Amino acid sequence: MWRYTSAAKCYISKLSDTPKGYFMRKLALISIAGLLLIAGCNDSKKPDAANFTKTINQYLARHGQACTFFAQTFPIDIPASALMDQYGTAPQMAALELAGLVHGSNTTAVIHGMMGALGPSAPRPVRRYELTDEGRKYFQVKPGVFGQNSAFCYGQETVDSIVKWTEPATMGPYTQSEVTYTYKIADLAPWAKRADVQQAFGDIRTTVSGISKANEMAGLQLANKGWEVPAP
Repeated sequence: MWRYTSAAKCYISKLSDTPKGYFMRKLALISIAGLLLIAGCNDSKKPDAANFTKTINQYLARHGQACTFFAQTFPIDIPASALMDQYGTAPQMAALELAGLVHGSNTTAVIHGMMGALGPSAPRPVRRYELTDEGRKYFQVKPGVFGQNSAFCYGQETVDSIVKWTEPATMGPYTQSEVTYTYKIADLAPWAKRADVQQAFGDIRTTVSGISKANEMAGLQLANKGWEVPAP
């Protein structure tokens, strides 16, 4: 809702007393509203917490998914001899099966990849894990350093608070500010809250338990329409 100054209210009130007051009053209201709208648009360039929060959240909406990664692609075969391992892929798949994201079955297979580092082996007993319909809701294939990586994404980073920012400074053609903020995980997937999943996936446990409270930094740049996170 627009807020008018006392001077503006007085001016409009006087206009309403004239023969043409009705039309002049409407014209004055439109003019004042237009000026306030322009001023509001200019506010997007202010270096303040509201604008920085909006800008960083727009960036995080595209780049701030919270995911856990693993090297293998589905179906994932775990040798029967490794099913009791306390660390690594075996306990991770077991936890995801209990959470309903994968389904395991016993079969035989030739082991390749990391678990067959010495070369293909003869067929051996394995526990084969495949995605369930529920698991497909969270599963993604994302680019990594060594190619495509499998990932289960369990939430979305969003700004929790703006801690501080540097005084905007002009460097060449750009005005920039370095913003320090904390984030939280929005829409946390129910399975990521499970104790057995957090036990098997240390990165999920660390993120959910509070690493997101650590300070993050973002370099913001002033553009025609306001602040933005420049493309890398």
